[in-house]
Amino acid sequence: MTLRRISPPYRYSIYGVRVTSDHRFAFPMARDGQQPLADVEFVEGAAEDFEPSANEQPSADEWVVRPRPADGTTYLRWEDLYEFLVAADGSRIVYRALGDCPRAVLQNFLFGQALAVALVQQGIEPLHAAVVRVDDWAVGFLGDCGFGKSTLLAAFLQEGHPVVTDDMLMLERRSGSLIAYPGSGRLKLMPDSAGTFWDSPTRGTPLTRTATKRSFPLTAAGRQSDSLPLRRLFVLPEPDERNRMSSFEIRPISRLAMVRELLKSSFTTAIFHRERLARQFAFATQVASEANGFELRYPAGLQHLPALRAAIVEHVRHTGVEKHACRKTA
Repeated sequence: MTLRRISPPYRYSIYGVRVTSDHRFAFPMARDGQQPLADVEFVEGAAEDFEPSANEQPSADEWVVRPRPADGTTYLRWEDLYEFLVAADGSRIVYRALGDCPRAVLQNFLFGQALAVALVQQGIEPLHAAVVRVDDWAVGFLGDCGFGKSTLLAAFLQEGHPVVTDDMLMLERRSGSLIAYPGSGRLKLMPDSAGTFWDSPTRGTPLTRTATKRSFPLTAAGRQSDSLPLRRLFVLPEPDERNRMSSFEIRPISRLAMVRELLKSSFTTAIFHRERLARQFAFATQVASEANGFELRYPAGLQHLPALRAAIVEHVRHTGVEKHACRKTA
């Protein structure tokens, strides 16, 4: 199978990666002189580019990630949305719409997933995390889908804290610090959350044709455009846990527990082989040794987010906070 090479005219900088594309996206444009963590080409393909190999069995699953050992590529497909083929070295992604799926879906949701696979193929480990700016620091939040990471970012954004990245985080160790790179300049929210923070909660675009969650472009003031040193990583509680909580608490967690949380927060979990697993453990151990980790406990309900935001900001600004937990009564 041959991946078609097209000369992509557009260049973007997202997650610290220089992405070149044959299609225009509403992403931050790459600037001259930037040194990217990686380079990825994103080009449109045709049906013949995605023909299965002779021994490849068809799958009826809605979501498919499948390595192709014959040529080292990785095939991804979301039923009735898009399919992708990622080059063995992660340098190129070929995409194709399935049916009449709109281009907005490609940008809003699927683009990050395919890009993450390409980065893993290049030996880079993206994290599933949301990050906001507090003063001159990046502050990150870890948690599974539906834990409220993006909604918490919106609460910070409401008080003038720019969003660094929503959903995917790229880190680099530079000059003795962990550096967090800015993301796509968009925030994904459910209608109830969007209605709490914005007057026009329907102005975003649906992630898919049937999805309730929408993607909202951030203004220049609400979008962090440069990388920042990472100061804290907070682990969000599960939604069911929040239903049993009545007070706010921020407490430190051990390095070992932080390693486990970082491993759970790997952005791409469908690719696993000996080399990749060893790299994941090494990466999680390094991040846990350099970034202070804390567990958040707070009640369910959007009305509690302003108090939670204030507690987190105070915690980040408080010197010597690593030595003790910071508590705030509801």
